[in-house]
Amino acid sequence: MDLDRFAALAEAYGGDVSRWPENVREPAALLMSSDPAATAPLLAAQSDLDWALDAWRAPAGSAALQAAILASAPAARRGPAWRGWMWRTSLGAGLMAAGAAGVMAGVVVSGAIAPVGELEVFTAAVSAYDTLDVELVGGV
Repeated sequence: MDLDRFAALAEAYGGDVSRWPENVREPAALLMSSDPAATAPLLAAQSDLDWALDAWRAPAGSAALQAAILASAPAARRGPAWRGWMWRTSLGAGLMAAGAAGVMAGVVVSGAIAPVGELEVFTAAVSAYDTLDVELVGGV
């Protein structure tokens, strides 16, 4: 590492070498030990700036500034109350309609499965549907 690179690093990262990137700390330490007369003034100048920057704090905003910021903030938007009521009501009505449709489908399907006429009784008997207690017409 040469003195120009050392000066650029000190300007970029400050007078505390422990804050510098890991990969340049050892070469910087070697240069500091070999030429302390040239590196010490560079670090001292940057240390003064580091101290000033570390000591600076942003000023707190005044009460008037805080009030002005809060006053200029957009108000929360709220929709009409009936929208929420309508949403919940339509959701409940939709669930009730779905339940009614399920009951209707069950009734239709169960009516289609249950044997009603003589042909259905015969078909049920042939297909081993043994829960029916029916007499076949014609003695067959």
